This record gives sequence, structure tokens and C-alpha cells, in this order.
Amino acid sequence: MGNIVSKPFFDHLEELRNRIIKSLLSIILFSIVGYMYSNRIIELLINPVDDLNISFQVLKITSIFSIKIGISIIFGILFSFPVLLYQFLKFILPAFNNKITLKKIFFIILLCLFLFFVGLCFGYFILIPISISFFSSLSVNLNFIQVNYTLENYLVYLIWILVISSFIFQLPFILLILNKLGIVDKNYLISHRRHIIVLFFILAAFFTPPDPISQILVVIPLYILFELSIFLTKVNK
Repeated sequence: MGNIVSKPFFDHLEELRNRIIKSLLSIILFSIVGYMYSNRIIELLINPVDDLNISFQVLKITSIFSIKIGISIIFGILFSFPVLLYQFLKFILPAFNNKITLKKIFFIILLCLFLFFVGLCFGYFILIPISISFFSSLSVNLNFIQVNYTLENYLVYLIWILVISSFIFQLPFILLILNKLGIVDKNYLISHRRHIIVLFFILAAFFTPPDPISQILVVIPLYILFELSIFLTKVNK
């Protein structure tokens, strides 16, 4: 076993405390930067509805300040993802064996960052426009309804979609860790491939309008991620 196993228990706690402090400092730093650019971030976030006949409302005098604080914290967490991932990997990977190198850690971080970025783009450019268009179309034939969203409600919905999308695209990394821990075996994934594909369609139905094209647009990248997960579990024995 690796060095993490040979350490005393309280040394593990001290290391965990130090890594948590570094992660929190990173989040605080990037949150401050996020607040400085909060106006630009909000403009970027509402871009997916620019072509729709929708107006946003702010109902409280403190709403804008609360929104900026929330946006800055989310910004801080998202941009701290490389730091959080590095601290997590440095703490947990030595438990698997004594051959974990810094080069391998950086490779895993780059892979996760790439998938994280792709997940954000997928949520922003595909899931958000599809879902907003669908929900907005429900009121098209209701002439007595004027579509007005509160800015808080829209941003919470959008951020939720982005977080879920970026988290889903971490599927290969999550399954790789579970495989290393002995919780998930590649043979189990292969034997239950059909069930997992059905689960993907259920998830797609939850996030998209009830039409097959939108659902397939979501299922295809999920299936690619699943096959990538199986490949990684094979090459990282």
C-alpha cells in the first residue's frame, strides 16, 4: 500500500485539513474575481434566451446583490475545480498503490477538466436552449399569459442544468475511481449495458422535451462517456 496507509490517523486528518483550507482559499479567491465580473457573467448566462420574447424581473431591492453573491460563489467553485480535483487526487490516489506519479495525476486532471468543459458547453449550448424553448412553447397558445421570469429563478435553473451536465460528463472519472475502489467492475458494466442505456433515455426524457431527436442528442454523448469509462477501466488495471 502507499504512503497514505502508513501514516498515523491524525496525520491523515492534518493533511485533510490542509487540503480543505487550500480548496476554500481557492474558492474565496475566485469568488472575489467572480463578483468583480458578475455583470458580465449574468449577461453571458442570459444569452440563451436572447431570441425569445421573454423579460426578466427583479422583485426585491436586495435581489441584484444576492444574485451577484450567488453567481460569484458558483463562479468560484467552478474555476476552483482544478484545485479541488488536484487536492482530492493527491489525498486519495496514494491509497490505491505506490506507483501513482505526479504525471499520472496531471493526466487525470486534464482529462477531468476536458470533460468538465465539454459538459458545461453541452449544457449551455444544447440542454439550456432546448429546455427553455420547450417550456416557453407551452404558453404560446395562452394569449392571456405574458412570459416574465424572475432573474433569480432563471439563473438557479440554468446553473442547475450546467452543474448536472458537467457532473454527468465526469462519468468516466467517477466509474474509474469506483473501479479502483472495487465497487464497480468492468464486467458488471458490460453485462448491464442495456439497462444503463435505458437509464440514459430516462435521464434524457427528464432533461429534454418529449421528442426523440432531443432525447437522442442527450443519450449519444452519455453512451460515448459510458464506453469511454469501460475503456479506462480496462487500461487502468
